[in-house]
Amino acid sequence: MRIGRVGDEVRIEFEAEEAGLLTVLAHQFADVVRDPELDDAPLLAMLFPDAYRDDSEAAAEFHRYTRDELEQRKIEAAERIAGTAHEGVVVLDAEAADTWIRALTAIRMMVGSRLGIRTDDDEPGEGPLADIYGWLGELQWVLVELLEGA
Repeated sequence: MRIGRVGDEVRIEFEAEEAGLLTVLAHQFADVVRDPELDDAPLLAMLFPDAYRDDSEAAAEFHRYTRDELEQRKIEAAERIAGTAHEGVVVLDAEAADTWIRALTAIRMMVGSRLGIRTDDDEPGEGPLADIYGWLGELQWVLVELLEGA
């Protein structure tokens, strides 16, 4: 993967395997959020934390009014990655890059939850899934750096 900035655009050059992996992960993430049958409690707790931890009634009320919209935004962001990640050069304007960053955060949280990562102090360990977790973090970090340097 190569990534850089040309004018107002971010350009990411993916190998076929990288684009395929990112697409699969984005679809998996959208499926987990969309389908209650695939309920991943640790991931969903991180993605949609209680707004009122000391007041379950207020938390339920907040959840009732906001959860559907938050879910939809996360699904749409993941689907945007799935729809645009491909082998070769992917060109993102600032808005698309911002959407990618938000989706990568959520997708990385999904991978992290599968690795047992619950806090900033948890380490991913070693292995292919840990490598994917690191790769997603690197992609996300570089995108943030490129946008901040705009």
